Order: sequence, then structure tokens, then C-alpha cells
Amino acid sequence: MEEDVAKALAYQVKRELAERYFGFRRLIEEDSARYFQLIEETRKRFEERLAKELMRFYIMLRDKDLIDQFLKLLGLPKAYFYDQYLRASPDLQHELFKDLRPKGWTSKGKFKHLFLDTYYRLYELIQEYQETFQELAVEAEVINEEIRQFKEKFDLSEIMQFLKTFEPSPELASLGHPSYRESVSTLEKKLELGKVPPPEDFLPEIKDLPPPEEIRGKLIKLAKEAWKRHPQESKELVQSAQSNQ
Repeated sequence: MEEDVAKALAYQVKRELAERYFGFRRLIEEDSARYFQLIEETRKRFEERLAKELMRFYIMLRDKDLIDQFLKLLGLPKAYFYDQYLRASPDLQHELFKDLRPKGWTSKGKFKHLFLDTYYRLYELIQEYQETFQELAVEAEVINEEIRQFKEKFDLSEIMQFLKTFEPSPELASLGHPSYRESVSTLEKKLELGKVPPPEDFLPEIKDLPPPEEIRGKLIKLAKEAWKRHPQESKELVQSAQSNQ
């Protein structure tokens, strides 16, 4: 009788521990899953748009030295999506520029405005991206704080040490049942809860771009140099920008 009561109490203790532990843990795992989903959604939401705007610059500037000057002016650490630009076919270039409708009376003037308009769009897009990136960084910090508090509240090592005091029945042991202590140790390794990585482990961290009005003159200078070097190709880009087909 006393043995049955002891077993019932042991079962109840283990059950309450499991319910409390896994209840809180499930909430953290749900938050973590949502965080990784947001990371992927952010990638899909911005990657194509960023690629389009940057590829437009690479196509308008064409020469590597001009592209390098542009990247230095913006403070970008590298030429994001440059490999895609190298594979850009004439049809893809046309698609990238069609229906942008730059202002201006001459092709040269329209090319300058096309260059400036593209920077305005890129600047606004980067600001939107940074806001989303910062929200993800805060989300990661919140989840990691939840994990810290969870570990403080539920010391996994102590729980596992407690569970190791319970052993299976002699009947199970005689049937070759694995050591209860070994099973608990294996479970402890599987249950170890690690921090979620920051967003920069998955997404590029892009710093503030210079405001358009601060570098307008330098942008115009780059556009004029690109036109001077490649007038025919630049005219074709303007024609694509005026087309909606």
C-alpha cells in the first residue's frame, strides 16, 4: 500500500514538473518559430526589391571603377547582388527600367533624373528595411531574455537530477530496459535551450545611406560620367524607362 502511494506521488510530481516545464517551453518555442518565420518573410520582402534597385545602378554605371565610387559614396561594404547584374540579359535590363518615366527634355537630362530617382527609391527602401531589421533585433533580444528567465525559473540540471532519483520497476530492468538515468541524461541534452541568433546572422546589416540632398551633386557627377562613357547604352536605358511594354 505504501509503495503504491509512493509511486502515485512520484508520478504526480513528475507530471506537474513536466506540465509546467513544457508549458513555458512551448511558448518560447512558438515565439522562436515566429521569429525565424519573420526572418524568412523579411528576406522575401526585401531581397528582390533591393536587388532591382542596385542592379539598376550597376547597369547605368557599367564600369567597375564607377560602381566602386558609387559604393564608397553610399558607404556600402560590398556590391550586393553584383553577380546577378553580371548575368543580366538585354531583356532583363529592359524589364528593370521599363515604365520608370524619368523627367527631362533631353535623353541626357532624363538619364540624370533616372539616376537620381533610383537613388531616392533605394534610400527609402533601405530606411524601411532598417526599421524591419531593428524590429527583428528587438524580437531576438526579447526571446533570449525569455530563455534566460526560463532557465532561471526551471534549472534543467536540477530537474534532471531530481528525475534521476526515480528508477523503473525491477521487472522493466530485467527485460533489458535502458537505464533510467541514461535516458534522463539523453533527454537533458535534447532539451537544452539555446539562444536565438541575431538577424545579422541571416540578413545583411545595411547602415544608413546618405540623405539624397546631401550627395545630389556627387550623384549627378557619376551619372554624367556614365553618360559620357556610354552614351548609346544610356540612351537605350532611357528608352526602356519610357516604355511600358
